Amino acid sequence: MKSVKPSSDKRRRTYTRLVGEISHALNQALVEEHEDRNLTRAQMAAALGWNRASITKLLSGSRNMTLETLADLAFALDRPIRVSLPSRARRTNKRVGNPDASDSGSRFDAASAKPLEAQPA
Repeated sequence: MKSVKPSSDKRRRTYTRLVGEISHALNQALVEEHEDRNLTRAQMAAALGWNRASITKLLSGSRNMTLETLADLAFALDRPIRVSLPSRARRTNKRVGNPDASDSGSRFDAASAKPLEAQPA
């Protein structure tokens, strides 16, 4: 019987990376808030009506969090949440007819390899 390797390895790494980034951002925010206003995990827990252990588990990444939980932690930290899904770097092909041309942003006619005239905006 042929074994099929799950295609979710990359998917799982994406999830693990996201959890790590969120945990890091939350911990960094807590460090900054602790320095600025002496905020502790116990105070965060009290503001949310939770126990301190729950905060510790969430910040360590050992407990899954929902978006609502993330919003609660941001509320306790008095911080906004920003989500970003940046585009991947796009691969560009060399220009046809003039592979040595620098990437100056000008456009070339592929047939003659001559620059096209700038079009009015």
